[in-house]
Amino acid sequence: MEAKQIARYLGAMSIEERVQIIKCLIEVSPEGREMLDIAARIELGAAAVFKQLESLMGLELVSVKTIENNKVYFANAALLDQLFDHMYHHYGPARDKADAAVEAGGH
Repeated sequence: MEAKQIARYLGAMSIEERVQIIKCLIEVSPEGREMLDIAARIELGAAAVFKQLESLMGLELVSVKTIENNKVYFANAALLDQLFDHMYHHYGPARDKADAAVEAGGH
């Protein structure tokens, strides 16, 4: 994962409402939620939720499907897993283990 991508994803999640939306969607993954359900659960107006969903969809952190004439939103769990796995292994506690393994191998 490139630094530019990481910065875009983390930047997108630097807005509290977007984090709340992602959390709300992850809680029901893989079923997804309708926009009004999201709005009610995070106590934010529908227009504001829609705006944030549009931004998250633009970065592919959220997707939407029409199911029985209703738009249902889903967190991109695979992308979120990839992002946080990368962050953990390159910037978190796992980095120390990787560095130690490289040093032990003489690389």
